[in-house]
Amino acid sequence: MSIMSIAAIGYAAFQICIILADMIDRIAHRATGIALTWNPGILLPQPASVTYSGAPFVVPGSTAHVTDITAMVKDLPVAAIVLQSIGDLVSVLTIAGIAVCILILVRRVAAGTPFAPASIRTLVTLAIVVLIGFESATVLHGVSAMSVPSIMFVSPESPDGTYWPPPEAIPLFVLWPVYISAALVALAAVFRAGAGYQADRSGLV
Repeated sequence: MSIMSIAAIGYAAFQICIILADMIDRIAHRATGIALTWNPGILLPQPASVTYSGAPFVVPGSTAHVTDITAMVKDLPVAAIVLQSIGDLVSVLTIAGIAVCILILVRRVAAGTPFAPASIRTLVTLAIVVLIGFESATVLHGVSAMSVPSIMFVSPESPDGTYWPPPEAIPLFVLWPVYISAALVALAAVFRAGAGYQADRSGLV
């Protein structure tokens, strides 16, 4: 686990560099057009062919309707690019924080002190990192999507249509980080109880 945690931290550092470089490149080329992929949020039947004659094309999915549309979009708002990149950075930093917490816990267990106060604090910190980190990334990605006023795309049913992302297609909150954080807080409570039992047993000896 220690090796995996260290590798995750190193990978996160590499991803941060990639995200920053990609953000700078997208901002520099926004006037000429940058690739953007989004869920149309409306029912468009799967096309017979993946690629159309033009920049936009549909990413095929396993359902009867398209799952994503990719297009070269010009003059995309800088806010959309920056918020998307910051959301990606928050996700990567959250993963790095999780790896650091796991590394601390593994070392405590290896040292024979799994119920030390530092382990309990680490579990609580891990719960906070998961909750705030992933929820913040979701909000940033959602606000980024909402900052795109309209996207022109080509489809068989709408050869020259305009797409406005429907509000229900842009999530600003997800539940799974709440569940994981609650489980981690419960585990911290178990560790706290274990520390109490360990202290009582030490007192008896």
